[in-house]
Amino acid sequence: MSILTFLKMGLRDNVTITLFSLSTSDLCYLVIRSVPTVGRFIISNHPNHPWPFHPHILTLGTFWYSFVFYDFSAFVSVFLAVVRCACVAKPLLFKSMFTKARTLSILGSLFLLALVLRIPVLTVFRLTWIANPRTNATFRTVEYTENFMEIYKANDIANRNILSWLTYITMVVCVVILASKLRAASRLRHTLTAQTVHEDIRDTEISDMQAVPRSITNSTSSSLPPTISETNNKTPHNSKDLNKISSKDLQVIQSVTLICFIFIFSQLPYQAVSTVRLLDPEFNDVGSRVLLYGIMGHVSTTFSFINASINIVVLYNYNTKYREQFRALFCHASLK
Repeated sequence: MSILTFLKMGLRDNVTITLFSLSTSDLCYLVIRSVPTVGRFIISNHPNHPWPFHPHILTLGTFWYSFVFYDFSAFVSVFLAVVRCACVAKPLLFKSMFTKARTLSILGSLFLLALVLRIPVLTVFRLTWIANPRTNATFRTVEYTENFMEIYKANDIANRNILSWLTYITMVVCVVILASKLRAASRLRHTLTAQTVHEDIRDTEISDMQAVPRSITNSTSSSLPPTISETNNKTPHNSKDLNKISSKDLQVIQSVTLICFIFIFSQLPYQAVSTVRLLDPEFNDVGSRVLLYGIMGHVSTTFSFINASINIVVLYNYNTKYREQFRALFCHASLK
């Protein structure tokens, strides 16, 4: 739905292009990551069915391909957060820097990076033939290569720990910065609203005093509240940058902050599993703590599914243009 909505909106700016890429990557991850689940269901419930290939092709052969899009979604989320932080800190400088062409180039480079980093684990399986002892027929399956343990170890260190923690910490820092900017903008708006109300009261008092003699007016003018211009002169200097943030930009910042927060929350089980797996050699699918590893793996997978599925709710609630296009595309179509 998000992909169709973004296409209907038109990919005209860097934010829309980035969110479209994130939605596409999330969908690819969900589809490919669901294939091993189907394979495990076949193995558990129909182990003796004469399938044309071994279900391990589904459970093992497609597993790591989903993580190419998992990593790409993480990279896109970090890129989105960094761009928003830069545009909030120096709007005049960075808004013109992140053009449509540059955004497309950066996103393409991030996808290539995600693919290259996962190439080693994509090669740990190879197709082979296996004989069915009941029927004496042969069918396709997959098997591990001889050096798969060394590749897994390198993948755990590089991808599942160093790179994932780097993106995770970057995301946390960006969320803290964006949240502080949102709080500052909210306080400034409340201050300006209070000043406007105060000025309205003062204007009413002045209009009521116009019938009073000039001498009395002059004697009481010193006790009148300060004008709005005088009050604005006392406004902190850093509020000038906050004044430049439009309501549309605030909506974008809110949606990006919430998307990043969801990513941080959903990524936490994966980070915990990756770190413990690196430190404890028995915490894996063949060690003594295989049951705990399996439980934590299911928790991590469930959270990753939530992270890949919930962004549509955030965009619908915090992006006015997205909400209008979504309603026009799906609500009107359902009424026909």
